[in-house]
Amino acid sequence: MQQQYQRQAQCHLQIGLVCLAFVIAFGTATLADEPRRLTNDGRRKLSPSFINAKELVYVDLERPELTAIKRLQLSDLSVQLLHDKTNAQQLEPSFSPDGGHCVFLKATGTLTVSMVIRDEKENTEVLFPPGRGFCGFRSPRFSPNGKRVIYSYADNGRQDLYSVNTQAKDRKQLTKSSGMNYWPNFSPDGKRILFGSTRDGNYEIYTMNAKGEDVRRLTDSRFQDVRPSFSPDGKQIAFTSNRDGNFEVYLMNADGSSLRRVTNHPERDDYPMWHPDGKRLVMVSEREGRHDLYLVSVD
Repeated sequence: MQQQYQRQAQCHLQIGLVCLAFVIAFGTATLADEPRRLTNDGRRKLSPSFINAKELVYVDLERPELTAIKRLQLSDLSVQLLHDKTNAQQLEPSFSPDGGHCVFLKATGTLTVSMVIRDEKENTEVLFPPGRGFCGFRSPRFSPNGKRVIYSYADNGRQDLYSVNTQAKDRKQLTKSSGMNYWPNFSPDGKRILFGSTRDGNYEIYTMNAKGEDVRRLTDSRFQDVRPSFSPDGKQIAFTSNRDGNFEVYLMNADGSSLRRVTNHPERDDYPMWHPDGKRLVMVSEREGRHDLYLVSVD
């Protein structure tokens, strides 16, 4: 009988240690479902974004001088290049909600980054080059109706937010503030724009209406709050912050309330992006110095 109790105690201890490992690695929100590792090569990765519920794209550091956009199938975790092989740096891909258009950044010269808006069905693309001098595009994303692309752009010493149509025309400026403005994305209903800005000192998260008015600050931290992303229902926001001493993934309500931490690990968790089902996040996680994509369930 005593041996049976010892075996049961040993079993309970092992289960407890496994649960504790998950808490340490990804936070309490992931206990209901083990995080799913999507890649295993350990290379640096950036900017994952879903095409649809079955596949996503991300930027892969193939070698020190080249980043390429890869497509990953969730069903079998197979990976291939999104487009033809290129020797130019590619960054920050994003698809329109219907999957018909893709926007990404492409190096087109020394310290020059252009924006490419590609029609995936017609196999055509529009190249939107930057102006003269040291400038370039950042963080392009589609509007919910797929008719406009919103992005960050440096001009005259400022980093503001703009939008264009899918032909890279009809440019509209949305912010005119001091500081740096990055990572814009629309709410699912198209009424609000979420973004990060240093206008009040360090990186905080804000929203504004689709015309660039009614700016509201959502976070207030001495540390950086970056890369915000609306959930598919518009009720939650995922973002990265180092407010607790290390870059981790957090959630909050769309009005900035009910802040909660998703990951908890001594290495970096970053680039959170919502799965279309609104129940999971894909992110780039560093584990033992290796960087891979993980799919994590959240409450």
